Amino acid sequence: MSTRVELRRDAGPVGPHQGPWVRRRQVGKVWGPGDPAQLAELTDHRGQTLAWGLIGPDSEITLRVVSFGAAAPPADWLLRRLDAALAGRHALGLRDDGATTAWRVVNSEGDGLPGLTVDRYGDDMVLQIATAAMAARQAELAAFFAARTRGRLFVVTPAQAGEREGFTPAEQLHGDDARLEFREHGLQFEVPAPPAQKTGAYLDQRDNRRLVAELARSCGGRLLDVGCHVGGFAIHAAALGVDAVGLDQSARALACARANAARSGLAERCRWVQGDMFAALDDPALAGPFGVLVFDPPRVASSARDVSRAAGAMTASLGRLLPRVQAGGFAVVCSCSQHLGGEVLDAAMLDARAGAWTRVHALGPGPDHPVWPGHEQGSYLRVHVYQRR
Repeated sequence: MSTRVELRRDAGPVGPHQGPWVRRRQVGKVWGPGDPAQLAELTDHRGQTLAWGLIGPDSEITLRVVSFGAAAPPADWLLRRLDAALAGRHALGLRDDGATTAWRVVNSEGDGLPGLTVDRYGDDMVLQIATAAMAARQAELAAFFAARTRGRLFVVTPAQAGEREGFTPAEQLHGDDARLEFREHGLQFEVPAPPAQKTGAYLDQRDNRRLVAELARSCGGRLLDVGCHVGGFAIHAAALGVDAVGLDQSARALACARANAARSGLAERCRWVQGDMFAALDDPALAGPFGVLVFDPPRVASSARDVSRAAGAMTASLGRLLPRVQAGGFAVVCSCSQHLGGEVLDAAMLDARAGAWTRVHALGPGPDHPVWPGHEQGSYLRVHVYQRR
């Protein structure tokens, strides 16, 4: 028996321009079993077919559209989308034999596969499943990627996603305390395998790390990487001859950062400090001046209600850090919180009252993190680069 999701009369516009999410408040009735393993038909209140998608009967997002229009997707739509995602990365020049061997293979809605994120790290792959519909397809997904990797396959099903979406997370595959090894722009990195930070590393900042390293080399002076995780921005700058200091609260992350710097023969150019980026930061190693400041906090706003508090915390930290940047130097301010838009980053820079700055770059993730046009929630990473004038 099929499932049909019928919109309320007052649901508002639903279509490609509004993005692929249909929320519970827009739904009038669900006809049929509401099986996440099957495609569901979306209709307006008169019964006209608008789209087809994946249902989450217990989720606030009742339907995630995979295809707009009256025609149902073909029976093998999932395999077609997976093949298209792999082909798309190959067309971007992302290949196993290159200077970079880690990239995003599937980016959820951006690849028409809502609830599925897949990252490659060298020979290994990490699948993150965040919806009931993808959890119902886990065996098929695992078989697809196991046949396309020479290494290990990790499956991550976050407990928070299971609670939010109404499914029971399955056991992870190869969920031991392993490491993921990969190259990024010719540099060798290693990160803890899941369960760790997201899928292991922040691959969305890959191209930004190289750009910021080049800025640091051009302007002179040291680089301060606040929220350095396993050393990405600092190590890329060090590889171009820039002395770098990395700060992170996690001792485990800093241990990886030290080891990663040593792998590329850059240990002498890097210093590592354990501390809270939102604290006073009075360690002598953090004293200026620096040519480049990277401020890359974790997700500090999980909902719109958190924006004011998060913006205040960022402003306070920037007020302490920006005076340490030399004249003509750069501040790289990042947000991985979908609710913290670029305008919030600009406001934090102004409210920090730390001299005159101008924005020279407004960046996002690399092209292996595509976004469905109209899906505002898919544009989560903002990276603004400001220059001191």
